[in-house]
Amino acid sequence: MSYDITLCPRRPGQDWEEALATADAEDTAVETDEQALAAGVETFRRIEARLREVVDGEVETWVAEETGGDVYGELRALDTGLQVELFDRSASVTVPEDAPGDAATLDAQVRGAVEAVRQETGYEAYDHHRGETFDGTVAAPAAPATVETAGASEGAEGAAAGAEAGGPGRRAAADAARRNPASLRRRGWIYLVLGIVITILAIQRLGSGDTGALTIILLVIGVLDLLGGALLVAVSQRPAADEPTTD
Repeated sequence: MSYDITLCPRRPGQDWEEALATADAEDTAVETDEQALAAGVETFRRIEARLREVVDGEVETWVAEETGGDVYGELRALDTGLQVELFDRSASVTVPEDAPGDAATLDAQVRGAVEAVRQETGYEAYDHHRGETFDGTVAAPAAPATVETAGASEGAEGAAAGAEAGGPGRRAAADAARRNPASLRRRGWIYLVLGIVITILAIQRLGSGDTGALTIILLVIGVLDLLGGALLVAVSQRPAADEPTTD
């Protein structure tokens, strides 16, 4: 398991539930364009430079090189497993709960990582284990990990594989990050919104008497997007349902 902190935009007075949901679902673009990709990678590189000042030991990094994804870059400290990921609408700082080393030193690294992301993005940090704004310390959780925490753990394991396997492992780490429940849920809502729009357009064309090939193709695409979006949202919720509960 891992300790997960999510950073995302938050308006003054906005509750965290709304802020996290907005970060997951607001962007409805199908693909990241080249300009957005370049800006996201540049922001991650600035975060990386700051992280290298607070993280001791060797690090493994990966940055996006192609449009179409929602992960701009990730960095992992090989000695502690501390991992920082920058997404299109949010970021995460993750550390294994059984990370080696002195607790005070690890707290300082986590605090420095959160501050680096905050300074470069303007995001605020949410501690999933405490259910409140991150206060600068990593404490043992009082409840089982959330969906986002489970996904971040998978991302950390994927990055570890990348450290051992080189280039292909880095691609595997990126794939693991894309399987993060928050990322799956975000893409699911994107497909659902697109599916609704395309399906309505196709139905309107059918209603006006247009039964041509284009109308049928639009209808098929809309239905497939709806099914794909519903599947992604369902999969993103599965880890939480599978976890044991405690009374």
